[in-house]
Amino acid sequence: MTSRASRLFFACLLATAFFPLAVGAQVAITKTVGEARHIKTATYEADVAADGCLTSLVVKGHNLLKPGMDISRGAYCYQHAVLSLGKVQQPNDSTVVATADGKPTVKYEFAGDSIQIEITNSTAAGLQYVFVLDPALNVVGGGQGEMLKTPARQAWADSAWFDGDRVLQVSGATRIWGPWHGNTNVIQADIAPGQTRKLTVHLSLASADQIARVARVQQGKMMEPDMVLDSPRERQVFQRHTKAAGVVRVSGRIGIKEPRADVLEAHLAGKSAEGTELPDTWQPVKLEPTTQSFNADLSAPAGGWYVLEVRAKAGDKIIAQAKIERVGVGEVFVIAGQSNSTNYGEMRLSSHSDLTASFDGDSWQPANDPQPGTHDHSTGGSPWPAFADEMVRRFHVPIAIASTGHGGTSVNAWQPDGELFRHTLTRIDQLGYLGFRAVLWHQGESDTPMASDEYFNKLANVIHASNRSAGWEFPWFVAQVSYHSPQEAKVNTTRDAQKRLWAQAIALEGPDTDTLTGDNRANKGADIHLSEKGLIAHGKLWAEKVGPWLEKVLARNKSD
Repeated sequence: MTSRASRLFFACLLATAFFPLAVGAQVAITKTVGEARHIKTATYEADVAADGCLTSLVVKGHNLLKPGMDISRGAYCYQHAVLSLGKVQQPNDSTVVATADGKPTVKYEFAGDSIQIEITNSTAAGLQYVFVLDPALNVVGGGQGEMLKTPARQAWADSAWFDGDRVLQVSGATRIWGPWHGNTNVIQADIAPGQTRKLTVHLSLASADQIARVARVQQGKMMEPDMVLDSPRERQVFQRHTKAAGVVRVSGRIGIKEPRADVLEAHLAGKSAEGTELPDTWQPVKLEPTTQSFNADLSAPAGGWYVLEVRAKAGDKIIAQAKIERVGVGEVFVIAGQSNSTNYGEMRLSSHSDLTASFDGDSWQPANDPQPGTHDHSTGGSPWPAFADEMVRRFHVPIAIASTGHGGTSVNAWQPDGELFRHTLTRIDQLGYLGFRAVLWHQGESDTPMASDEYFNKLANVIHASNRSAGWEFPWFVAQVSYHSPQEAKVNTTRDAQKRLWAQAIALEGPDTDTLTGDNRANKGADIHLSEKGLIAHGKLWAEKVGPWLEKVLARNKSD
């Protein structure tokens, strides 16, 4: 979400900067093949296919969606796979409803220049409604007024997408992310079990001024709002320093040049993990008068989500302000290793708790698969939503994941002179000193032919070098990992090396994931990667190791 001033900016971006193609245009819906529907207005044409997916959204002869690429159906429900909602009905002249037994319901309400999409998740698991956009939509606006080249990853609920003079606006989503399969961007809306979510799609033409602004963005220039917050970002989690408390870093700059601010204040609101309401006070923040920039740490109790407001004043007048709806003080974990640490699971998982986040090095978003920020850009499922859910249940604070791994890699590829080490260290540096709790390492399947001493020495080198390079000591958890097949579920040379790292206090004891056999593995137990059941079990195994250790750590620093 955005500040009041930013919302005004974005409203201007979405409304006055554009003009609708046709106001109050009539909607004509015709039945095509089977249960499919074709919708036509003076603004756009659209198709709801026989499986309930919105497969086309055509403006001035160009489909703004991208169906037919990999699994894409254009705009559709995804729950481990694309959901086919084969019961398509038309209750009135402007509405199409798609559903199926035991599956969600999607209601499309078509108007002259807009579509209201209402998704009701009546299932027992989370799902996503996604829009896969044509790459011709190559600039996106949103957030605090930013406009970016696509593909882009941001935790934006509202976004405006540009293709020439065509504009597609979507409100009510969870995030945007890409690239997917090249340079494709995705809009994702998460729907929890039992939840109904409403999305608004609006179609318009850009004004000449707006087209010029988009051109400047395409040339590498940014539009700047009245206040820019570099920190925190929406849904950011700050690592707590004690069981009870941490700090929220507030940094940024005032974008307007005149009048110049002379006072800057910040306000945190919400309830701590203990249920205590934060005091209703504004805290002064030091403002650099020449650059109009600021950087401060605000003390905050563990918990969240908190609402952060920042305002700048010239005299008694507020001249700039910003607002972040979700910021937390909790636990952050960096993930590294090979495929079973990234997104190679048979099914994507979604977090059942709202108190989870994933960090890709730039933006924060709900901890739903595929995990962003991995070096391999994998797109399947991971154990981390299940791990985060378990940790939230145990500690009642926001839990964040920063996943950095790459599938199929040997410990050789992770040595300090390599790209993978640098990738993970970059994420560590982005989180900063004391900015996360621990690294969770899951790797070893590729190294079962390696001698035990060699694996031990090479992984120990990675661990020691990461601490030296970062400039501070942080723990690594190392899992027991050597599974190859049902016939070769455990390889003792690799497992012994991992145990020696624990015994010599180089690493902490991670879970024994070689125990995940049978239907915990994908492809009916024949795969090295994990099924949906296995991913959930994997995440819980990690929580069973990390949780008790963390409780002891928090008990030790309780009075710090």
